[in-house]
Amino acid sequence: MPERITKTQRWLDLIAYLVGRRFPVSVDDLMADIPAYAEKWKTGDATARDTARRTFERDKDELKALGIPLETVKYRINYGLEEVEGYRIAKRDFYLPYLKLAAGESVEVKARQGEPARPAEIELPREAAAVAMEALRHVADLPAFPYAREARSARRKLAFDLGPPAEAGSASVLFVDRAGAAELGETLRVLSEALLARKRVRFVYHGIRRGEATERDVAPYGLMFHGGHWYLVGHDAARDAIRVFRVGRMESPVPNRKAPKSPDYEVPADFRLADYLGREAWELGDEGGDVLRARVLFHFPASLWAARNGMGVAVEERADGAVVREFDVAQPNPFLRWLLSLAGDASLLEPPELVAELNALAREVVARHGGEAACG
Repeated sequence: MPERITKTQRWLDLIAYLVGRRFPVSVDDLMADIPAYAEKWKTGDATARDTARRTFERDKDELKALGIPLETVKYRINYGLEEVEGYRIAKRDFYLPYLKLAAGESVEVKARQGEPARPAEIELPREAAAVAMEALRHVADLPAFPYAREARSARRKLAFDLGPPAEAGSASVLFVDRAGAAELGETLRVLSEALLARKRVRFVYHGIRRGEATERDVAPYGLMFHGGHWYLVGHDAARDAIRVFRVGRMESPVPNRKAPKSPDYEVPADFRLADYLGREAWELGDEGGDVLRARVLFHFPASLWAARNGMGVAVEERADGAVVREFDVAQPNPFLRWLLSLAGDASLLEPPELVAELNALAREVVARHGGEAACG
C-alpha cells in the first residue's frame, strides 16, 4: 500500500514545481503532474477531480498566507488568441538576494535586467557585516526566538566569509578539554560497545541529590548529548524501569562478558530516544524516582513567554496576568540556574528546600560577581 502523502509534502512539491518553471502553469498541468493531486485527478471521476481541485485551492491559500509568493495570472496561448488562467512563483520574489562582502565602504545593489523589484546581489561592507554578526548572535541566544537554528547557521556562513578576526579578534583561540575528558571518553567507549552488542552494563552511580553511590545494572537503550553532557538511557534492573544516567557520574562501567556473541536484551519497539532529547536538562537524571515538584510564579508578561514555549504545566492564573506553573525536577542545579537566568521574571514558590537552594545559589553568584540578590 503506498505511503500517504502529507500536507507538507504536497506544499513542497507544489513550490518546487512552480519555482522550476519560467512560465505560468495551468491548473490541468498542476493536477496531472503533482503526485498528491494526480492520484485523484487521473481517475477521471468527477467527484475525485473536484476533491483534488479543492485540495489545491486550499493549499494555494495556505501557502500565500505563509508568505509564499504564489500568483494567479492571466496569460495567452494559441498565438495570443486565447486567454487562460495559470499559476506561478517568480524566482525573483521567492529567493533572497545573495550577500557579498564589498571591498569598499559603500553598499551596492546589483539587479538583473528586467527585475528591478528584487536585487540579485547585495554587496555589504565589512562594518555592516560585523553588525549583522552581532545581531545574529543576539537573536540566536533568545530562548523563544523561533528561528534560532537558522540564525546560528547564517552566522556561521557569515563568519566564514569574514574570516577568523570576525569571531575572535586578532587573538588566537585555544581549545582545552575539560578535566576528566579522557576518563569520560573511555566510559563512552564501553557504553557504546555494550549498546551495539546489546550487553548489560554494571557501574557505580553517584547521585547528585542524595550524595550517595549505588551499584546499577542497566540495559543500555541509547546514548545522547544534551545540554553539554552525555546521558545513558536504559532499563534499570533494580527499579524495573527506564532511567536516565549522566555519564559523567558513572564509575567503573563493566559490560556483561558472558555469552559475548549473544545479546542480553532487545530494545523495545516503542522506545524513542528523541522523546528524551526533547526534555529540559533538569528533567534528565536518575534519583531512584525521587523527583521534586516545583511551583514557579511567572510574572506578566513572562507568563506569556512561558506558555508559548510550553514551560511546565499551568496550575493557577492570577488576575494580574501572572501564572503559577509546575515542574518535575530530577536535577535541581540546572533548574535553579535556569530560574536565575530569568532575572526576576519568575519566582520559585515551593518546595521550601528548593527555595533554600536557590537563595544559596543566588548568594554565591552575588559573592562572585557583586550586586544584589533577588530570588523572590
